[in-house]
Amino acid sequence: MKPIPRQTTEEADFVKEYMLLPLMLDVLERDRSAMDLANLKMSEVYGGLIGLLQKAATDDLSRVRKSMREHGMKVYEERRTSIGIEARYLCRGYHYEFSMLWGLIRAEIMQRLCCYLGIDIAEKGIFS
Repeated sequence: MKPIPRQTTEEADFVKEYMLLPLMLDVLERDRSAMDLANLKMSEVYGGLIGLLQKAATDDLSRVRKSMREHGMKVYEERRTSIGIEARYLCRGYHYEFSMLWGLIRAEIMQRLCCYLGIDIAEKGIFS
């Protein structure tokens, strides 16, 4: 009998990104709507910046979906709960589960947005 092939770290990261990127797009769209209601002097510039962030996230989501197909992966259940997100998925025919707390989700999304913008979040005092 053959041993069960374990999912790789790369495959687990695909699921994490697959779950995080749509949440990031939701956040960006919410912020775009809030910005449209605000009376900002440079709203076109800020709107363009959010558009660039949305394009980067959409491109990454497309890449992740393609990679998941290539690795025989499929998320078949997603849930948002009061404490975080949960997913069940298949990887090469085996069932796995993924979960993440909202605090970590927020930190991951902030880190990804800073990465897209070229902001070093390790720089002291950047968010204080």
